[in-house]
Amino acid sequence: MDTIADTQPLEIRADVGSGAETPIARLTREQSREATRERLLRAARTVFARSGYHGASVEEIASEAGFSTGALYSNFEGKADLFFALMEREMERHEHEIVEAVGERGTVSARAAGGARRWMTIIEREPELVLLFIEFWAYGVRDPDVRRHVAERFSHMRELITEMITDTARDQDLAFALPAEQLAVAIDALADGIARQKLVDPSAVPDDLLGRAIAMLMAGATHPAPAP
Repeated sequence: MDTIADTQPLEIRADVGSGAETPIARLTREQSREATRERLLRAARTVFARSGYHGASVEEIASEAGFSTGALYSNFEGKADLFFALMEREMERHEHEIVEAVGERGTVSARAAGGARRWMTIIEREPELVLLFIEFWAYGVRDPDVRRHVAERFSHMRELITEMITDTARDQDLAFALPAEQLAVAIDALADGIARQKLVDPSAVPDDLLGRAIAMLMAGATHPAPAP
């Protein structure tokens, strides 16, 4: 088990025909540190999804990554810091994926279907992601000291949804029957709820259900903008 993996530059070797080993790459100290952080984050993703935030321990995460707890504490302040770093990365990565899927389409229904399809694909590809989001939400609800920080991160997704809704309305000459920010809350809640249902009972949730539900919600919450 590595104990100081992030303190020494790493050397990668490859076999050559003579049977000797020749160095082909040598990681810098910074690259070595980044590699260690990446292994810890990947291990944390597995352990937090499997054991929950409160059930997981730094020892379990470090062991999963193949390190000692010393390597973990040299890269993160502790379990909470590691959890926040993991969730920041995961949420940002999937936000970008969904924004990209929505932006590729024209009509309201097509944008709703595109974003929803990408979200459902993510859930099928990475079902543990739903568990991580639930753990992140539960962590914030249970601990008043971190609730504001968790709420701020979730609000960022709602802001992106609001921006996508506003862009769609502008492109399609639509006006809102309720504030775009409130519509974003409803869409975010739909996405979360359907993801949980899909995780526990996949056969009960058609793949296109979320897209159709969002399109219907958008149709009921918007109307043609008045002529100038």
